[in-house]
Parts: sequence; C-alpha cells; structure tokens
Amino acid sequence: MLLAVLLSIGDLQAQFEYKWLTVGSMQSPYSSGGALREQEPFDNGPIQYPAIDHRGGNNRAYGIWIGTTNFTDEKNRAFPYKVAHIGPRSGGAVQFFNTSAKVISRINPEVTVDGALSFLRYVFVDEFDPAMKADRMVHITANTRVGVEFDLKAYAFSQEYHDNYHIIEYTFKNTGNIDTDAEIELPNKTLEGVYFFFINRYATHEAASWVTGNGAPWGKFTMNDAVGDGIQDYGVNFRAQWSWAGYYPDQTDFNSLGGPMWREAPDWSAPNPDTTGRLASAHYVGRVYIHADRSASDPSDDRSQPSTMGVKGSDDKDLVDDEFNNGLMERQYKNFMQLGRQNPTHAYIIEPSGQFDKQSKSPHTAFGVSDEGGWAFVEGFGPYRMQPGEDVKLVVAEGAAGLSHNAKLSIGRDYKASGANNDATFEYPRGSGQRKTKNQWVTSSRDSLFQMFERAIANYNSGFNIPQPPLPPEKFTVTSGPGKILLEWQPYQGATQTGWEIYRKSKQWQDQQGYELIASLPADARSYDDAEQLPNGPDRGLDYFYYLQAVGPVNTNPAGNTPTGVVLRSGRYYAQTYLPANLKRAPGRTLDDIRIVPNPYYISADESFRYGERDDRIGFLDIPGRCTIKIYSQLGELIDTIEHGDGTGDAFWLQTTNSRQLVVSGIYIAVITNNETGAKTTKKFVIIR
Repeated sequence: MLLAVLLSIGDLQAQFEYKWLTVGSMQSPYSSGGALREQEPFDNGPIQYPAIDHRGGNNRAYGIWIGTTNFTDEKNRAFPYKVAHIGPRSGGAVQFFNTSAKVISRINPEVTVDGALSFLRYVFVDEFDPAMKADRMVHITANTRVGVEFDLKAYAFSQEYHDNYHIIEYTFKNTGNIDTDAEIELPNKTLEGVYFFFINRYATHEAASWVTGNGAPWGKFTMNDAVGDGIQDYGVNFRAQWSWAGYYPDQTDFNSLGGPMWREAPDWSAPNPDTTGRLASAHYVGRVYIHADRSASDPSDDRSQPSTMGVKGSDDKDLVDDEFNNGLMERQYKNFMQLGRQNPTHAYIIEPSGQFDKQSKSPHTAFGVSDEGGWAFVEGFGPYRMQPGEDVKLVVAEGAAGLSHNAKLSIGRDYKASGANNDATFEYPRGSGQRKTKNQWVTSSRDSLFQMFERAIANYNSGFNIPQPPLPPEKFTVTSGPGKILLEWQPYQGATQTGWEIYRKSKQWQDQQGYELIASLPADARSYDDAEQLPNGPDRGLDYFYYLQAVGPVNTNPAGNTPTGVVLRSGRYYAQTYLPANLKRAPGRTLDDIRIVPNPYYISADESFRYGERDDRIGFLDIPGRCTIKIYSQLGELIDTIEHGDGTGDAFWLQTTNSRQLVVSGIYIAVITNNETGAKTTKKFVIIR
C-alpha cells in the first residue's frame, strides 16, 4: 500500500520539474509549474534553513491562484468568476502549463571527495552569465487557463549578509495563451477584476517539528503575523507576513517554542539522535512585499498592495482546484482573494497581549475553527484590469532568520539542563550579561527577520549592487590518504583574495554543528595537509567534512545595508563537502599484520574504546591495498563482503549484512584475501550488542 501511495505521488510530481537555488544558507526548489504543492518535491521541503541541516525544510505547501471576473473561455463558456489554480495541494487538472524552466549562474565550482562529486543537492546549470549581479537565478515561465502568462525570476546571493533570502520577481502578462502551443486562444481579451493570490503554509524546521509531534510537521502549530497592513506597525516601514513554530500545549516534556531537539526523533527525521536540546526552530520565516504595480499601465509601487493579508485554514473545504465549478470559484474569489486585511492577525487571536513568549494556547484553533492542518498565510494583489499585452509586476523577498547556530545550541542545552524551566534565564554569549528566558530568546528572532527584510529591500532598490565577496575556488578537492587528508583548490582566473580559511568537523551525519576553523592561509596557498600529527589534527577512524572560504578585504560599501568594517568571505556552500573523508593507513606488509579493532566490540563500552560517534564501526587495519574481506557467522554463513581497492591499509564495516540488516551478538570470522597474490588469512572477532 505504501508503494502505491509513493507511486501515486511520483505520478503527480512527474508533471513538473524542480529547479534549486543552493548558493546560500537558505536554499529552496522552484517548480516549473509555478508553485510547490504539498509534499513537492517529496521528502525534501522548500525553504531549507539552515540549508545544511537534515530535514531543515520550513514550508509544507504553496499555492498560486489567478482570478478574474466575467470570463468567457475559448469554447465560449461564460464564467462569472474564473480561477486558474496551482496548489496548495496536488490533484486536479493542470491549469498552469510550463513553457520554460532554467537555472542561470555566474559561476559553478566543482567539489570532489576521493574522486566523487560532492553536493548537498545536485543542480544542473542551464546557462552561465558572468555579468549577472546575483549569484544564481531560476527563471520559470508558464501559461495559464485564464490566458495570463506567469513569469518568475528568483535570485539568490552568496554574500553572507544576504544569503538567507531569495528575491522573487513575478510578472503576469495578458497574452491570451491558455496552453503550451503558440496559438493564442483568447485574442483581444481584456481581463477584469484580476487578482494574484498566494498561499503559504509554513512549518519551521521539519526535523524539530517531528520531535514536537502531533501535526507539527504539517504546520498545525504555526503562528502567523503581519506588519504594514494598517493593523500592526512594529515601528517599521514595510509590509510583510511571517510564521514561526508556535506552542503545542500537549507537549509536556518541554515548551515547544523554538523546537528543542529534546529526544530521539523518528528515523525519517534524523539519521542519528540529536538530543542536545538545540533550538532547531529558533528562527522565523516569511515574505516581505517590495513592489506591486499600481496598475497594468502604472509601474509605480502601490503600498496598498497586497490588498489581502491574512490566514486561511489549511483544511478549508474550498482549497481545491476545480476550474469548472462556478460556486467554488465564486467563493474562492470573494472569500479568499477579496478577504482584505484581517484584524486582528492570527497571532493576536492566539495571544492578544502580543507577548508571544508567554503563549499558552494552541495556534490551530482560531476564528472559531479548529484546523488540524494549521493556518497558512495568504496574500492577494488586486484587483487589476489588464488589456491584451499588458502586464503587472510584483516583487517579494522570501527567507528565514533568527538565532545563530551557536545561540540555538548554547541556549537549548542550558534549557534542557534546567529541566525545562520556562522561568529560568540563560546568558548568551557567555560573559555578556545578556540574560533571557528560552522563549524570550526564541521570539527575539523577529528582530533578525526584520533585519533580513530591510536588507532584501535595500538590495533590490540598489539594483543588486551589494558589495561582492571574493570568488570561491573554481575547484576544491579533498583526498583521504595515509596519515593525512589532502585539501587542494584552484582559484578562478583573475580572482583576488587576501587569504583562505578552512573549516572542519567530525560527525556521523551532516549538519551545521561542530565546524571549527583549523587553518588561516595566505592568498597564494593552493593546498593544505590536514595531518594527524598536527596539534589539532584528524583522528583515525572518524569521518571529516570541510568547507573552504576565500577571505576578502574589509568592506567599505554599505549598499544593501551590508555592514562596513567587516571582512567579506566567499559563500561557504560553494566549497562545502558532503561526502566523508578520513585518514588512511599505508597497506600492511604481511597478512600477519592485520588487526580487527575493536575486538571484542562492545556497544556499551566507553566511546574511547570505539570509533567516536560511529557506534557500529569495526576497522580492519593494516590490510593489503587491494583485497577481499568475507565475513562469516560462527556457523559458516556468509554475512557480508567488502571489496577493498583504494590502495590503503584500512577498511571499515558497520555491522550490517549484505541485505543491510544489523548483525546480532556472536563470534564472527573474517577471511581476507590479497587480490594481488591470492594469499589468505582468517581472523576471528566478537560482537556484543
């Protein structure tokens, strides 16, 4: 049954392809259909922030609807209200028809580990434009069932003060083309009462929401607020909506604000337990409205747009996409698109005091309705009148911001150590004298989000003329070897930098925890030996991940609200490894040199007697450079086979059979054959689980 469900989801997804923007700390896919519907792309949520975190997605579903009145279609059928839909859920006939989808980039560095390409999400670059001011752009066009062409340009930046948002330009043009061919089915058609309507259902940090549980991964406990809508001003001069992970009253182990990683999550939400208490959801996510044409003939910014700002229940019965149901489309037009600016906002219905750190009610019940899917914030731009050939342009920035990684970890650990004391205050940074409760720290993330919004607006208004960081290396190569891990890089021709910085971590799984600066090198450096004999060198048996940054001069350009007096570095995600590298031994001289470590293997032993965080790792050391290791049970059953051929003297086994089942306690026999000489040896080892 599960297979059938997955196949059905795959069939739906096959209608569209996904183009990723992956150059910054916020990474997200864009659908060639225009909007990412629920679970698209499957098991890989949009707005990955922090991008390197496992299951760090912050959005569950998007929707884009275009509505118009008094519409006559190509078959002369009259509709008082006509709506073309994509999302927020999959299903129904396609009403957005993709005509183009491509990724355009300034550069595209190559990263390899032990000869294999290393990437978090593979991106095929369709075109290169060295003169482009943004680092990378996704450009998507589609025709729609109401004859409006949809054009999306999403821009991403690697500069560290602007890498947590994307600027998205939407252009809607009345072409009269309702499908993918060149024929114009609705020529000379003027569209009346046109609305462009967006649905955004956020659920911050998927892995943390699984720890919280009971609907949190679907946005059930998401809080939503707004500014610039004439209701709340918060002392800023922009209009925006945003979301954060709200309070779940039934989670009694801890207060769920901030998404503490309190206990082991289900297997699908974390490859290994993260039980530090880290506040994985201590950030906010949202959209700021930078520009909206006043009319199809007046491109000046209309600050009264979006005319609709509010929320809708994610399980609302009218969140469907039947384009021939007149009653449905009338309700969608009047009750969704013309909703207006809701007062009070969703957040103030849940917590009228505005003291969101003291929230005591579940966000899923609002407006007298209990919605198990939570509440999505919506935005409607319109109404517009569009004559043939006229267009309307909208510009938004979407992203995430909040506490730094170190703050999330430090405050979360202290909160867990306090026994989930919600009245206790925690100092951060250490020695600063700044003390707040865990919830106060979490809700201070709004300040970071507002700063991000202001930077995005300033960036756009500058024409994307923010100061550029130095270029990353064109090639970054990491090679495991005997006694050292070799890092080599090749700068782009003409690139300038004042130096290089190398960061490293040792973890069994990939996330942003634990990276340390291990080397600061001069501008002409092209390699680095991360050798085990160094004071802070790598240890045998552990996996290592790296990133390399070019260091530039002190910044003096304030464009885009970029800080001055600071050093800019190349984007870390350009030269980041996602495959493990490790120390290797030279090949053993004789078969008698071979050792199996640890032996016996005892899972409850102190970590110093095992391979650190690699709990199940058993090492075969001083083996021939090219050999076959066959592992048998005490009864002579073949358990697994390791083909070792990299020329080094060690190989590792994670105690699983050739069908990936974990082995049980017992005595095991390893038969090791030197593939060059044919010589064999037999070794015994013990596993106690």
